[in-house]
Amino acid sequence: MHLFPSSLQFAVRPRLACEIAPDGILAGGSSRIESPLDKAVFEALPAGSVAAGITASVFRDSNAVLTALKSALDSVDPRGREWTLVVPDACTRVQILDFDTLPAKTQEILPLVRFRLRKMLPFDADMAAVSYQMLKPVDTAGKNGPVQVIAAAMPADVRDEIESLVRSVQREPGVLLPATLAALAALPEDGSHLLVHTEQDSMTTAITHEGELLLYRTTDRANTEPGDVAQAVLVAAAYFEDMLHVPLVEIWVAGLEPADVLRRHLAADGTWQIPLRSLVNSQSFSAGALPSQVELGRFTSVVGALRG
Repeated sequence: MHLFPSSLQFAVRPRLACEIAPDGILAGGSSRIESPLDKAVFEALPAGSVAAGITASVFRDSNAVLTALKSALDSVDPRGREWTLVVPDACTRVQILDFDTLPAKTQEILPLVRFRLRKMLPFDADMAAVSYQMLKPVDTAGKNGPVQVIAAAMPADVRDEIESLVRSVQREPGVLLPATLAALAALPEDGSHLLVHTEQDSMTTAITHEGELLLYRTTDRANTEPGDVAQAVLVAAAYFEDMLHVPLVEIWVAGLEPADVLRRHLAADGTWQIPLRSLVNSQSFSAGALPSQVELGRFTSVVGALRG
């Protein structure tokens, strides 16, 4: 799954990636796209240091975040200049847009995407940082279907705050990615897959088929009960089988909650039988690079950011 490969068209993402999460900084690097992480570091943050959302200030304790960020980046590569930055999903809004047609000239597509986003976003679409990518339909033989575009938007002041923090430690934010979109690149390219990505205040379900995105849906967890989390996964599972006409044999899990925690939510009614698997395991890390402070699955977005 390759989404928003770089800030420069057709360029390759940096070989260094860092996720800024509410509970800590996760950083890693790999020499090649398919290589395991050569280094992986987690630096914990005091509770409340990061308030992920679409309004500034994201960093409630900027000194703590700055210290942890510098330590993590220096530990992975003290000379690395350009990094891929993974940010909480709550800092962005992601939409799948349908168009009857799109302009032939690439430079004319972005203004059209911004125009469509104006009524969807709770912030200024014209000033926001917006990235987009065209998606292929499941039935690639059909030529008369609508053109689908996935668009990710981040408020200008949130982007500026994140980029300023990174530049204050003498690094350059080469690419900014929402955590779930980054994690999608860690999925296998072939076959059909359902991913459940959990964060502190949100959960996103996404479906891919042969490397193409079919569904992307985020649920607010701020006031959500465990039963509501299970319901969101069940809805995505039903959508998977209805759209693809194949049974769902496994669910991939990434983010804050490991597979066993999510499994307990789903098994509350005693009927859940579909296996849950972590996208990242010990084989995703080189010898000696295994992090000990957090679950290995927490590095899924970093791994995906380095592959995408």
